[in-house]
Amino acid sequence: MMQPIMAVFIIPSQYKGVAMISQKLFRFILLTVLLFIAYPYTQAAAANPPGPGDVVINEYVANSSITEWVELYNTTNTDLDISGHYIDDIANGGGSPKVIPSGTIIPAKGYYVMEFSSFLNNGGDDVRFLDPSQNALDSTSYSSATAEYSWYRFPDGGAWSGIESDSPTKGASNGGTGDEPWVPGTFEIRIFDVEQGDSQLIIFPSGYTILIDVRESSWNTGAGAAYIAQKIRAITGGSHINVGVLSHLHLDHIGYAGYGGFWALMEVEGITFDKIIDRDSGVWVDGANGGAADGLCDPDLEIVWHNAGTQSGTARNWICYATNPANTNIYPIRELAQLGSTTQIDPPDAGAVVEIVQVDADGVVMADGVTPLQGDHTNDPLPPSENDYSIGLKIRFGQIDYATAGDSDGEYNTSQFGYTYNDVESVLAPRFGQVDVMRANHHGSGHSTSQAYVDTLNPDVSAISCGSNTYGHPAQVVLDRLLATSDVYLTNICDTTRNYGASVIVDGDIILRSTDGVNYTVNGTPYVASDPSSPPPTYGIDDIVINELFPNPSSGNSEWVELYNPTPQAIDISGAWIDDIAGGGGAPQQIPAGTIIPAGGYYTMDTNRYFNNGGDDVRLLMPDGTTVVDSFTYTSSSKNKSWYRTPDGGAWASSPGSPTKGAPNP
Repeated sequence: MMQPIMAVFIIPSQYKGVAMISQKLFRFILLTVLLFIAYPYTQAAAANPPGPGDVVINEYVANSSITEWVELYNTTNTDLDISGHYIDDIANGGGSPKVIPSGTIIPAKGYYVMEFSSFLNNGGDDVRFLDPSQNALDSTSYSSATAEYSWYRFPDGGAWSGIESDSPTKGASNGGTGDEPWVPGTFEIRIFDVEQGDSQLIIFPSGYTILIDVRESSWNTGAGAAYIAQKIRAITGGSHINVGVLSHLHLDHIGYAGYGGFWALMEVEGITFDKIIDRDSGVWVDGANGGAADGLCDPDLEIVWHNAGTQSGTARNWICYATNPANTNIYPIRELAQLGSTTQIDPPDAGAVVEIVQVDADGVVMADGVTPLQGDHTNDPLPPSENDYSIGLKIRFGQIDYATAGDSDGEYNTSQFGYTYNDVESVLAPRFGQVDVMRANHHGSGHSTSQAYVDTLNPDVSAISCGSNTYGHPAQVVLDRLLATSDVYLTNICDTTRNYGASVIVDGDIILRSTDGVNYTVNGTPYVASDPSSPPPTYGIDDIVINELFPNPSSGNSEWVELYNPTPQAIDISGAWIDDIAGGGGAPQQIPAGTIIPAGGYYTMDTNRYFNNGGDDVRLLMPDGTTVVDSFTYTSSSKNKSWYRTPDGGAWASSPGSPTKGAPNP
């Protein structure tokens, strides 16, 4: 507050008579002078100033060759006087606070914009709204600013967007995500434009929702989750998703637990789920590997890996979070993906089927043709890529089939960074079969979306999710391959050196819509599902094969028979029988109730002195005890050797070999 000003006037004696005659005039002049002197040093207090939360920073452009600006928004229904308030950058640094002129009124639900130049830093800064005493009424910060883009709240006065807008709305209502709300009765696949990463929202006509992946751009941000949460609310009108699916444990797909991604959706943004489908990468075990048994997860020591190759802080911290019973937002709803299941993700709509066609590299072997990718390979000299453990989903509505499989690879190769690519797509392709729409694996990487994969899936539409990157995504060979068989849609121009040909560069979300399951549009272009309406194939006991027989063990050990499920679906073999030679030998052995062989999995039955060393039959019978499903005859045996098919489900080997009970045959 300014100190009072005292003015002293000395009047020479020869003028005192005049002064007395003109006292009224003198007083008037004196008052005028005093007011003139005081005016520059005082400013009337705001008549109706805002309280905390009444006026907020609503939008700002921090990087501009034209003019920087900050927009304030009045959240109340009353005009507010913001005279003498300030707009400032970082506290105790940066530029001097910018005072808002006297007489500035911000109308109810209205805006005030202050322009300036070279005030906010392009590489990150704070933006603060201060009261006349320079106490903060609102503040926000940013780590970078794109030229002529704005950071903004959506809706006005709401949460800050996780990404910048390329269309600032200076002095007007913020446009938010720009998403059109879902219309009940419509089937939608929305491949979100999240730049170099992935996030998809599938909505069935009933409103049943599946969210696949939540991209973050760096480990210590939750901006991606904030953006996806905004889109979920804008599209669905709510904050609930039926099923969340983590394709695999990479930052650009799930974010970093403790900061962003799926963690932030549940712990910060208030998005709820009925279930989260995850892969079986590993589990936190308190005190494992020399860690302290203190009830706190040490991500560097206490992860016990189940199915993994390369592993990162993203994976370790996710496992710490997701497998800890104390984390009640995730632990009770997390489920491991069930290969072949069509009920784990179960929309109620007629004609809707979601099949889990791949998880944890099922059925995939390394380049040697023998070693399975499944299992703990984290200590291998050249471990498999985390990409190759991606979950694959085949999503059907009516006659429309859609294939999505994370970052699955389609070749054998070795990365310069010390890990291997493996041909997952050769296993995936027959499980998918022909589809109408295909999301290219791994952002269109040259290691994925192989010619054989494209030929098998034979899509009418292909979609690529990518952004500006240094990885060469999408590869030219992949673009050419897809353009030869389908229309190609991309969320962005990603690698600027590519020839995109007839591709559709959406520069936004790729959106499929259908109301009848036959006719559909992709960003407005009409298509007709080419796949005739036929139910997915079903499999049963008659698809199971005898895969290995161990008839001649050393003393004290058991004989055994191994069955193998070569199909993409789990099969219940309860009540079936294992038998030796027909009409003789031992009594048939029945398989217990509740016995299910997972897709690509095994079941073994131990026996004791059941098979003859000198030769015998082994037969698999249906539950009726008569119908033969499969059989094998041998005329001799070797101690501790097994008869086996090579590879699993293939032809029988010509001679016995080393047993591989419950595991892939050589």
